[in-house]
Amino acid sequence: MFEQFAQLQDRIHAIVDRADTILRSGVRDVAALGQIRWEVARTLREYQLFKHSRIFDPIERGQDYRAALARRMKAECIRVGEEFRRYVLKWSVVSILDHWNEYHPAALDAIRRIRVHLANERPRISELLGVTSTPTSSGLPAGA
Repeated sequence: MFEQFAQLQDRIHAIVDRADTILRSGVRDVAALGQIRWEVARTLREYQLFKHSRIFDPIERGQDYRAALARRMKAECIRVGEEFRRYVLKWSVVSILDHWNEYHPAALDAIRRIRVHLANERPRISELLGVTSTPTSSGLPAGA
């Protein structure tokens, strides 16, 4: 199960890396950025559903310390998901080009927050599942 979790994280990293490259290139490719924004949203939703149904829900039914950790992580996951959904909704109804000076830093911050969330979550999911955490897709240890 950890392998499936890690693969989903790696997919998310690959998508946000593409967005980061475009945003830092100086080219205002709004079509590509819009497509990536929805791709990230879909993949994050798939990631969230996987974690809830396969990891959090079964573990939080228990009575040990892992149940409390799973409940806290699930609540945090829901909060982070809602935060990203608000970001997607905001930037899906306005012209990115007309608001580039606001959009550009917001997009870079969204990427940063996603990366931080994934890095922080990896060792905690490893703990929940009782497995040894593997490096992130960047090759760095989680949280580095």
